[in-house]
Amino acid sequence: MTDPADRIRKIVAVVAVVALAALLIVGIFDDRTAKPMPPNGDTLGMDAGESFDDYRRRAADSLAAAPADEEAFALVTFTDPLSPAEAEEVLEPVGRVNAMIIELASPFPLPEPVEGETRADVFHRELDRIAHSLSGVGNVPVPEHLDAVIIWDTGEVLRGVAEDEDVAAVEALPPDAAWGRFGVRPVEVER
Repeated sequence: MTDPADRIRKIVAVVAVVALAALLIVGIFDDRTAKPMPPNGDTLGMDAGESFDDYRRRAADSLAAAPADEEAFALVTFTDPLSPAEAEEVLEPVGRVNAMIIELASPFPLPEPVEGETRADVFHRELDRIAHSLSGVGNVPVPEHLDAVIIWDTGEVLRGVAEDEDVAAVEALPPDAAWGRFGVRPVEVER
């Protein structure tokens, strides 16, 4: 004769295995796991297949919609790559420069300058860090210029930056966008 406690354990084990199998089957066909997730949040930069002229128009629309007195993140793309000193001059009125972009690479986050330091010093330090990380890799060109930056300031300041002749486009996000919660795609400036 079998022990009743042993029989109960076997029944519980079978029920647990069946329940786990059912959860796995449901999980496999769930939309959150079976399909690619849509982009989560805002993005800056060119859409796939978008021409630079179309991007510039879309960026101008986003800039026009930026509230004059509310801070927002914006992607500032330069007409030609700028040296750290040239970029500092263009960005002089800006309250915060969050990241710099070199060629088609992902943004490099930046700190604000400490006392006695300029933005150009911060740009140089980051470029030196990148150069150091590339040393010994081979015949890789070391970047010396910035192609774009991500800034944070009011719509009024963003529009002022857009008027600079060294700026090809400024694309603004809505004021509720949060740092680290939006994507950045490369912008290829037609020269």
